[in-house]
Amino acid sequence: MATIYRALCWSVLLVWGYVVSTGLSASTGQDALAWHLNVGLVGTILLALVQSLPFAYFLGSHFWVKSFARHSRAGDDWSERHKQWMKGDAFKALSIAPMFTMAVAIAGSLVETGRIPHLVHPTLVVCSIASQLWCLVRVPRAMLRNAALMDELADKHQVPRPGTPELEQLIEEEEAAALPPLFQLSRIAMLFGFQMVLLWLYLRFGTESWRDVSALPFLVAACLLVSLGLGLNARYDPTSPAPPAKAWGRAIAVGVVSLGAVIGITAVL
Repeated sequence: MATIYRALCWSVLLVWGYVVSTGLSASTGQDALAWHLNVGLVGTILLALVQSLPFAYFLGSHFWVKSFARHSRAGDDWSERHKQWMKGDAFKALSIAPMFTMAVAIAGSLVETGRIPHLVHPTLVVCSIASQLWCLVRVPRAMLRNAALMDELADKHQVPRPGTPELEQLIEEEEAAALPPLFQLSRIAMLFGFQMVLLWLYLRFGTESWRDVSALPFLVAACLLVSLGLGLNARYDPTSPAPPAKAWGRAIAVGVVSLGAVIGITAVL
């Protein structure tokens, strides 16, 4: 995975080199500016996709380590050792690089309309490329350490074999400890709610043709999704589920207040 990630990072950096070259000639005419905006958008999307891969890798490997350690009765120390990558530079780099990249895309649109100084955009470009290089150096090392941890765990411990009483007991324990599906759905609903706000911010400040899009439908959808998530989360919490009236009453109250605030703010603006 580390080798694949390095190759993808270098590919994205090459794309960004081309984006920078189109930016240097963007002042020669509207066609050159339009082309720079288009390739800049493509470069931003590519970088966001590439930098999201390590998060998916570490999340998946964490679930594997946690599940393998639990099934083999290896203990919780392995999961804690896996989490150590979040205390290193790799996690910081992966968090900062997409933020700089989105700032570059938004600043490019704002510079083009004259709402911020021209120096801001190239400064953010330099910061974005530097953060990508930081990821290229630090993240693969964390991946290699993580792979070594997984190999060590597999060498020292074994899961129960099929057809044994140990495996049957393990299956029963897993079914009893599994999170309720609707509880998991609650997290997804709240995540989608926050993403609706981010989507509107991108359309409003990062695009040209969608700049005048109304915030109302996005914010209403966000309020509804967050309220749904809060209700499901409280009702199906595996440790202390709330009664239906309490769980949904609180969620509906939050939704009504949020919708009222959203409608009031958008009406004033």
